[in-house]
Order: sequence, then C-alpha cells, then structure tokens
Amino acid sequence: MTQSSCFLIAMSGGSGSGKSTLADALVTRLTPEKAVIFHEDGYYWPMRHYGPCETEEQRARIIADANYDDPASKDTRHLVNDLSALKSGQYIDQPVYDFDKHDRDPNKTTRIDPAPVIILEGIHALSIPALSSLIDLSIYVDTPDDLRLARRLRRDVIERGRTVQNVLQHYLDTVRAAHYRFTFPSKFEADLVIADEGLPAYGKVTPGEDAIDRMLAPVLSRLSLNGVL
Repeated sequence: MTQSSCFLIAMSGGSGSGKSTLADALVTRLTPEKAVIFHEDGYYWPMRHYGPCETEEQRARIIADANYDDPASKDTRHLVNDLSALKSGQYIDQPVYDFDKHDRDPNKTTRIDPAPVIILEGIHALSIPALSSLIDLSIYVDTPDDLRLARRLRRDVIERGRTVQNVLQHYLDTVRAAHYRFTFPSKFEADLVIADEGLPAYGKVTPGEDAIDRMLAPVLSRLSLNGVL
C-alpha cells in the first residue's frame, strides 16, 4: 500500500464532543477492512517524562501539575512518525496509555495495520502543526459545552472511578481553558464542521441510526468526491 492510497481523516472536537462515537460509526459504515482508527491518546508522555515518579507523593505531584489538555502533554514526534509510517503503508505498534495510572503502559502496544482510510481521532488532532501536511480531510465535531461536560462527568465517574468534585475541579482548572486555547480554534480551519446531534457518548443507549446518518452524510460525500468510496 503506497502513501497516496491512504486517505487520512483528522477528527477533532472538545472532550466529550462525540468524536470517538462518530469515528467508530464511520469505521462500521466503511467496514474495518477499509478503515482504521488511530487514537491520539496513546501518545501522552509517560510519567517519567516529568521527573522522578517512584513514590506516590512524586506521582501525585506530577498528576496535579501536568496539563493533559495541552498538546505539550503528548509525544508529538512519536505520534507524527507513527502516523507517517502508517500512511506510507507500514504497520505500527502504538503505545497504550493507562488512564487509571496516568501513565503509559510499558508492557503493552497495539498493532495497527494500514488501511485505505485512516481516522486520526483526538482533541489535538487538528492542533499539531506537524500533522497538517499528512491530513487529507479535517473534521471538527461541534458540541455545546454543557453536553460535553455532562458526558465527561459520566465517563470519568463511571469508567475511571473519579469523584464528581474532582472532575469539575479539573474541568474548571485546566480543561475548559485548554479547549478554547488549543482545540476550539481548529473549528474555523476545518474542512467540515459537524454539529453534534446529541449522540450518547460513553452511555449504553444505542444512538439513533438517523442521527448518525445525518452526521456521517457530509463525511461520506467528501470521501466520494475524493474517489475514496
């Protein structure tokens, strides 16, 4: 598979915007043989990047001080190199990040094989300048702040065992400000801006097929125009 045969979609939006749900739906529509998801989250720096982390006190200080909503929290060189390799037709072993430990898992990787369509998904997918030359179609999922916060609360409390107070404090301290500094501006440069229709991200209720169809329609249209479908 040559680089020209791989079409890279970069899909961004704020935390809880529903971009992961939309990316999964796109893979289902295209079929896993034709599309693969590249999750940006695996490239958070390992904790040792910030300093000594042998003790619980050291780890707690790093977690408290690090801003994980800033692109600087990710190893962008590793991310760009892996994405370039995948787009050129090579498989990669993607790092795995453990959100419970706030650290990269040193014993795990996820193999990703190239596919005709690669979907880069993450809050910084459109905020890293070194990625711009690789992107064939940029998408911003536009979701109201209150809906994003509600989803983030449900995800972090139910799936990651955090308290409501902790999630809200984190949101007010860093998440909201970083969103408007790094992620939100990409909305105005994206090829497509897709309005969220209230897909129940992180929930157990299956989104309505008509809502998914409406959100996917402009993406599928662009893929058709570009000869990908």
